[in-house]
Amino acid sequence: MKHSFLRSVLPRRTVCRAMLAAALLSPFVGNSAWAVHMPKVPELPASALVPFMQSNQQIWDAILPLPDGRMLLEAPAWVGNTGPQLWVRQTDGSLAPYPDAGWNTREATNDTHFVALAGMTRTADGSIWVLDSGVPNREKPPVAAPRLIQIDPTTNTVTHTVPIEANLLHQGSILSGIAVHGTTAYVPDSGVAGLLLIDIPSASGRRFLDHHPALTATKPIQTPTGPLLNANGQAIAVDTSMIAVSPDGTWIVMQPPAGFLYRVSTSLFTDPDVTPAAFEEGVTQWYKTPALGGLTIDNDGTLYWSDITTGSILSYTVGRIPRRLVMDERLKWPTTPGLDGHGHLYVAASQLDHSVGFGAATPSISWPITVYQLTLPTTPPPQ
Repeated sequence: MKHSFLRSVLPRRTVCRAMLAAALLSPFVGNSAWAVHMPKVPELPASALVPFMQSNQQIWDAILPLPDGRMLLEAPAWVGNTGPQLWVRQTDGSLAPYPDAGWNTREATNDTHFVALAGMTRTADGSIWVLDSGVPNREKPPVAAPRLIQIDPTTNTVTHTVPIEANLLHQGSILSGIAVHGTTAYVPDSGVAGLLLIDIPSASGRRFLDHHPALTATKPIQTPTGPLLNANGQAIAVDTSMIAVSPDGTWIVMQPPAGFLYRVSTSLFTDPDVTPAAFEEGVTQWYKTPALGGLTIDNDGTLYWSDITTGSILSYTVGRIPRRLVMDERLKWPTTPGLDGHGHLYVAASQLDHSVGFGAATPSISWPITVYQLTLPTTPPPQ
């Protein structure tokens, strides 16, 4: 059976179930999720968005700056990239496969090679974790089992791999996105809506929130020119693939690219007394976001979003204050941004809607792909 990441508009029965579930949950959401609207006018001029680096070959979909000034860039196979899937930009500006060329060769075995990278994150101890979904072509079955891979950036070596148990997956599962806190990894399923919790030391896990409306795509992705369509002219919907964990590990946020942002306490996942009903009631709608190309979280809990509908960088504080930082037509499908810890945000205008991975019959990328740098404002949001 074909595995479809680019799932067309959902069947009527599925949409109805999701809408009914959302209606049942609405008494628990409250009006606070809708209280403050995103400003329409950006705080910074478009000139604040400065070109930082470019590529005529790689489509970047995630950026992860490291404390020593290096930067990791993900160029996944599923969007049509044929070269290395993980790169490092050295402090002198040069690029190299990361952690080495061997891990980035295209081989039949996945023992010591990346198959299909689908997310990366850096933990408090400095470790890099990447998710290998095992699905290099989202329209075809997986070619390898999914796994988590730990990289030590001080030695630039893979130190640990964690296989993901087959019983956590469904037919059509395509894992995408990763958040890690302590010894727990949180991994969304973008093919069959659900959330996996992986205990890293034991390599065991549990699956939660199957087909929950917070994780299920019920509408197509909106671009500046309208709904995203596949090669057959059908609107595309994608289940949850974006996730972040708070710096103290007490809650996670997650959403589909075209859904809304939801938040849930991590204590619910380990509470032996919580009932299924109470668990689902604990999933709270946190903000009515636009269609996103990626999200990341800062050390103070502030969320940063790449808005593909308007070509904007947005932020959302722990006090639930939304900010439109910058808006520019150059941000064509901005993807997962990265923060360097020194007041700068980096984001690639990846043009994913022009890649074969997102339904284009033939690639129509306008090269080069540009990574932009944004100096974040130090002033409070306008009142």
